[in-house]
Amino acid sequence: MKNTIVIKIGGVASQHLSQDFINQVKDWKDNGKKVVIVHGGGYAINKLMEDNHVPVKKINGLRVTSQSDMRLVSYALLNMVGHNLTKKLNQSSVDSIQLLSGLKRVVKADFLDKNTYGYVGDVSHIQTPILEQMLDNHMLPVLASIGYSEQGEMLNINADYLATAVAVALEAEKLVLMTDVKGVLENGAVLDSLTSTEFQEKIDQGIITGGMIPKIESAVNTVLAGVGEVLIGDNLVTGTSIIS
Repeated sequence: MKNTIVIKIGGVASQHLSQDFINQVKDWKDNGKKVVIVHGGGYAINKLMEDNHVPVKKINGLRVTSQSDMRLVSYALLNMVGHNLTKKLNQSSVDSIQLLSGLKRVVKADFLDKNTYGYVGDVSHIQTPILEQMLDNHMLPVLASIGYSEQGEMLNINADYLATAVAVALEAEKLVLMTDVKGVLENGAVLDSLTSTEFQEKIDQGIITGGMIPKIESAVNTVLAGVGEVLIGDNLVTGTSIIS
């Protein structure tokens, strides 16, 4: 959808929405943009699991999630993070709807590797009619990083990957991946922009390393799939733009 912007926001940032964030979303909507928010909530999940004496286990940076863990994961994402985020947006006069039962009809997922990760999913398909209807009615949909298998099993999904899938499915003009860093750094300075060709060069030169590699790799694939721009930064307007 033309004029659509998808924002991925982490759990901590969603609990403390800045006035700048609210103002920018309002400004976009006032100027005819359609906005979707996808959120994670690792800190809330960790706290809930800790309170329930459930050990946190990760493999390759992904949370191993048993079927019984999903009860806590979904409670943290839907009843805590998503509920509070939607409430704050509405209190700030940004008309928002949290997808609850609707998520099952929007986010289709497969098990990533059930033997290794348990109930962790990989997005297989985004069904857009519900989102398109909300956006056409000037509402802002709020999606937790949860998907559903063909058998209706709830799966835990990486929020970056879900936001990417939503942006591609909606043919968004922009995807904003809000993170805790100001952007892609080179010699301590934020790169204004990065093309898919330059990305590989920066890896070869050892400038882009570690956890930033999969994040930017995902951003590059998103742009190559038709999304106009992916912005990686700690706010909605500045950072590193990944462009084709």
